[in-house]
Amino acid sequence: MVAVFVGIDVTAGVAVTGAADGVRPPEPFVSGPGAYLRGLTEPVDGLVLAVPEEWFDASGAARREALYGELAEDLGMPLRQFVPRAVAAAASLEQSSGGHLVCRLEADEVVAAVCGARGQFVTLCGVEWRTVSAGPPVRSPQEPENPQDARRAALLLSRARVQARYRAAPLWLPQEMTAGAVLDAFAPVEQALRSALFPVLAGPTAPEDVSRILLDGGLRRHPLAGSAVQEAATGAPVRVLEEHAAALGALRVARGSVKVPETARHRLSLRVHRVHQGLLTEADLPLAFPGGPVALSVRDDADDATVDVPDGQRPEVRIRLGDAEIRVPCPALRPGRYRLGLHSAGSGPGVLALRPRDGGETVLLPLNGPVGARTGDTE
Repeated sequence: MVAVFVGIDVTAGVAVTGAADGVRPPEPFVSGPGAYLRGLTEPVDGLVLAVPEEWFDASGAARREALYGELAEDLGMPLRQFVPRAVAAAASLEQSSGGHLVCRLEADEVVAAVCGARGQFVTLCGVEWRTVSAGPPVRSPQEPENPQDARRAALLLSRARVQARYRAAPLWLPQEMTAGAVLDAFAPVEQALRSALFPVLAGPTAPEDVSRILLDGGLRRHPLAGSAVQEAATGAPVRVLEEHAAALGALRVARGSVKVPETARHRLSLRVHRVHQGLLTEADLPLAFPGGPVALSVRDDADDATVDVPDGQRPEVRIRLGDAEIRVPCPALRPGRYRLGLHSAGSGPGVLALRPRDGGETVLLPLNGPVGARTGDTE
């Protein structure tokens, strides 16, 4: 039986699969990625999940770990990576290079992300998100079939911005929505967008030039979306992405045609005791090194790295950056054997996952402090 690769946009609830016969049509689901994957009749050779950008901090690690536990631990799925939705959307393009500004516009939230594309690699240079303030209900007016009507509507909206007498004109017939109503409803979205765009485009890691603007989200086809981004950001050409773009990009990462590197910035190790020639000795179990991968499942040679925690003992994590070393004690753990994993968390050293071999609750240790969190803690 032919194995498939799977990319899933967790928030949108859509999956795209691909095998030797090519990429298949997107499949929406309503019961979560676990239920969707259980329904597949073909073996999965690689799985990548596109998840919200907010999940890539220390608190968001609990959400990623919950999915890892369900999909990788319980279902045995080869979960290779979590990628931010904006990066996955940029990775959906067949051929791209340069700086891409990805704007995801929703009625309640906007996300602005700058991604750098070079060859097979797509990286996140900066991202900001904003909540849209309360206002009139905003939705995308139904697009006219005639391109000339769409151009007329764009011209009408641009005039209605500066000349009040155009506000009462219908956007297009037979629709009764006026230009003024469209402008007023979209105003909170545009305000949030401008607030997100300024810091992400002025950030120290942003590319010098944005070569393309990519519109994503439920309001991506709104007649004001493209012009709002161009006015606030650059005059780069605008491309409206398909609804399943993030899932398609995740599939391309799963297949290896696109690489989204997630590299460690610190040298991490866990202080352990080992028996050597009949003597109890101390040793450092490597977890990560600068420039190396942030492993969802830490390996020790060919096997999963494990550590035995005796009753009353607390392992100690050592973080080294240059000549400085920080020691982070683990929270109290119940005795037993634990498998180890890592989650990235912004520019910090990340979050260590200690997964009991007996199937108990995973303990998450943010490595910028001594306080541990459980997988159920998502705030």
